[in-house]
This record gives sequence, structure tokens and C-alpha cells, in this order.
Amino acid sequence: MNENKVYLSSFKKDTDMETFAAAMEYLREHPYTTLVVESGTYLLTSELARETYEKAMSGEYGEVNQWTMFTPKFPYTRGICFAGQKGTRFEAYGVTLMVDGFMEPVSVRDCQDVEICGFRIDHVKKPYSRGVITEMGALDEKGQCTCVVTLDDDCPVQEGSPKTLRHKSVDPYTLANTRAKVLGVQYVDAHHYKVTYSSNEDLKIGTEFYCCHTYHSRPAILIENALNTKITDVTIHSQPGMGIVGNRSENILVQRLSIVPSIGHHFSTNTDGTHFTSIKGLLRMENCTFDGIGDDFINVHNYYHAVIKREGDTTCWMQEKTPTGTHAQSLDYPDVGDTLELTTVGTMQLIDTYKVLACEPMAEDWMCKVVLDHPLPENTEGLVLADVTRLPRVEVIGCHARCHHARSILIKSRNVLIEGNTMRDVAGAGVYVAPEAWWYEGVAPADVTIRNNRIINCGSTFGGAIMVLASSEQAKGQCIKNIVIEDNIIECPRVPFGISVSNTDGVRIARNQIIARDKAIVIKDSVNVECDSPFSE
Repeated sequence: MNENKVYLSSFKKDTDMETFAAAMEYLREHPYTTLVVESGTYLLTSELARETYEKAMSGEYGEVNQWTMFTPKFPYTRGICFAGQKGTRFEAYGVTLMVDGFMEPVSVRDCQDVEICGFRIDHVKKPYSRGVITEMGALDEKGQCTCVVTLDDDCPVQEGSPKTLRHKSVDPYTLANTRAKVLGVQYVDAHHYKVTYSSNEDLKIGTEFYCCHTYHSRPAILIENALNTKITDVTIHSQPGMGIVGNRSENILVQRLSIVPSIGHHFSTNTDGTHFTSIKGLLRMENCTFDGIGDDFINVHNYYHAVIKREGDTTCWMQEKTPTGTHAQSLDYPDVGDTLELTTVGTMQLIDTYKVLACEPMAEDWMCKVVLDHPLPENTEGLVLADVTRLPRVEVIGCHARCHHARSILIKSRNVLIEGNTMRDVAGAGVYVAPEAWWYEGVAPADVTIRNNRIINCGSTFGGAIMVLASSEQAKGQCIKNIVIEDNIIECPRVPFGISVSNTDGVRIARNQIIARDKAIVIKDSVNVECDSPFSE
């Protein structure tokens, strides 16, 4: 426990940003200090943050503004930054960090043994628009329905405001997502859209409509180059990107995190709730709550790198090839001594493993030069390298997720426990264990246990509640190792199957209770299978 305790009020300046900056400087100079932030609302903003919001909303950055905003050199504001600190406890119970503009509110970076707890993050102007259906049109000859949506007064739109990125419609009484899909959005004026739906299923006057104005941007909380980070009792109501991004860090414990909408709203972060890349040590998510997020509630992976240039047999230049770059927008590279796996990106077949003898990060060129302990194949076309040293032990325990896009728990790591979680009314699978070659996110998982979870009404009409597979164009063989799925309750009557496992060596499925539309369990392209119930191949 920190013996030194200070209060934010002791650092009072003209603005909240200046006050926090003064406190952060003190904490850098005084390791193992507790900063108590007195309860209240604090404004995080800057001219740059407000300008970024205005340019995004006007359409100056384009309809898909991540191609401008989500790049390594795009300027942005950091709010509360823990860089250079050691042993800080940031105690902020009863505190709201109210953000004005688009920025990164909290940066836990380049630090050690930092704990942040107690506060909530929200926005003066949400990074999405909210409205309700006030007029419903008749079905046209295609069975489609066009409605007038009246938007809230506090977040007006402009004609150029992005409106095709991501949508969500919510029944105001059941708070469930509607099954009618948004096909198009037409600007009428600052407070009205015309929205065309695929049908009128679940729609009524008063149905809520949400329209995101960004995809990827800076996260609400960044954890980067940090050792032993703890996040406790933090709430994130909104963010124009992800909730938490963790990158190139070691040992992260997240307890009682809530990424949930603010009162009266039913949408939270525009993309993933949490996203962790190139982590070492233990990553544990415990008793967390996710509601209304725009994408996965957790995604854990590292990156596949293409070999783009060679120098002799053992020296090469590696480049991460994901469509949007890394999720921290900083270079991914191995450390000396790390182990790299060489894989065929099309089939997910493992070719060889290497030790890194030397590495030169080249951030300006978005690549790194590495020296390996033995020769690469003569032809590396279609092959990728991934750093398997930077894979955490993952524990996702006792978490709850509902009514969000994409998958709930997305795993591309090894030594994983997913236990005691509840996922309800999620658009994709409750648990998805898969390397995704098409997004250059890996690696092939191993030693994953999925037990005592409750998965209700999750999964798409072509997927399943729990899915294990190699997500690549020509997946073959068994790149995934040792999967245990037991004692889960799966009640998903609209999806084709409850559990689907492919491309796996070592499968144990036992004591699951399953309701699915077509088949309870499907297992294919797998070996060493134990299953206590009949399954389809």
C-alpha cells in the first residue's frame, strides 16, 4: 500500500487538464504515491480534440474517417497520461471524466505498477447520433420500410456527417436489438434522417436508432509499454474508437470494468470494448460488464508479419499487414530472444520456428529488420511470421455481455480459460477461437478451456454459439491444439449449431446443454476427439 497520499485539489490550475497535468508530473517524481481525485465532474478537452470532432462530423475526413484519423501520424490529445510513473494508484471514485471532442482520455503508457480505479468516462457530445422513429412508411415491393428518425437535440448532424459506418436499432420496451437491418440512411436536416430498413420486423414508433460517426480512433484507455497494470471499477459510456486497447505490455488485471451505455442510451463504444495485442504474462478480465458495444467485447491476438525483403538466409524485413495497422497505431516488432512462428497464411500450416538474434524497429517505414537463428525458406511468398513470445495467458472470468455487434470473446492466444461468463443477444458467436488470416491477426490458439458459460440467443444465422476454426481461405490440417468445451449452457434456437470445431488436434466436449436450430455439435477436420454426445461431421 502506498504510504504517500496526495489530493488532486492540491494541484489546482486554471483548467482540469492543467490540474491533471500538474498532478501527473508530481507522480512521475514521487513513485508509489496514491492520488485521490475528489468526486465530481472533470472536463478533458483541447482545441485539437474539439477540432478533430468538428472535422469528423463535417465529413472533412471522409465517410470512412478511420483512414485519416486512425493512422500513426495523426495528431491527437492525451488527457491523463501516466508516462514515466511507477507505483501510482489513481483513486477516483465518484469521478466522471467528461470528454469534449475526440481524443485519448487516459494513457497508461511507459509506466510500471499503475492502478487506476473508480472513474467513469463519457462525452459532452457522443461519437454517435441517437434518435427515435417518429414516422413509419409502408412496406415497398421489396418488403423494405423507410422511416423518419428524429435525432436528439444535443448531437445534431451535418449533411457530410458519416452515416454508413455502423447502426443499431433498439426496441424501447424490451431493449433488444431489432431484427430489421438498416439498408440506407438519408440526411434530411440537422435533426432528421430517413432510414431504410430491410423489413418492418420489430419496428415501431419510438424505436431507438443509433448511427456511429467513426470506426477506429483513439481508445478511451490505452495501455502500452506498461508493466503490471490494474484497472478496477472503471466505467466507459462512450468512445469514438475502442474502450481499452492494450499493446506491448505485461501483466494486465481488469476487475469490474463496465463498458455500458449512459442512462437513457443503449449504445456504448463505437468499436471493440477491449482489444489486447502482443501482451506477455497474465491478462485477466474478471467480473466485467459489456453492453451495446459496436464490436467484440474482447479480442486477444498478436500480428502476422509478411517478409517483404531479404538479406542473405537469416536476415529479413518484416511488416505487419493488417488493413488498418496496429490497434495502438504504433509499430509491432519482436524483442531479441523472442520466438517467431513461420506459417502459410492461406492454409494456416506451421512451417518452422525461429529465435530472434537481433531486431531493428523502423517506425517511420512501418517495418522491422530481424536476424534469425537459422535460414528462412528460399521462397517466402505467402508465408508470415508471428511473435509467439508475446502471447499472454488469458483468463476471462465471470463477465457479462449483451446486445452488441460481432463476437463476444475472440481468442487467438494460448493457455486460455473462459469460465463463468454470460453472453446474451450478441450478433455473433459467444466464443470465437480462431486465427484470422484475412485480418493478419493470429496466432493459431492452443490449450483453451471454455467451461461453465451461459450463451443465450447469440450467433448469426449461419454460425454457432461457440466456434473454433482456422479462419483462412484454404484452411487445412489441425493448426489449433487442445480445446476443452464443457458444462456450458447454450440456448440459441436461431443459429444452425451450438458448438462447431474445425482444424483442431485434441478436442474434448462434455456435459454441455445445447439448444440450436439444426445441430447441437459439429466437428470436422479434427483429430483426437472426445465427445460425450453425438455430433455431425
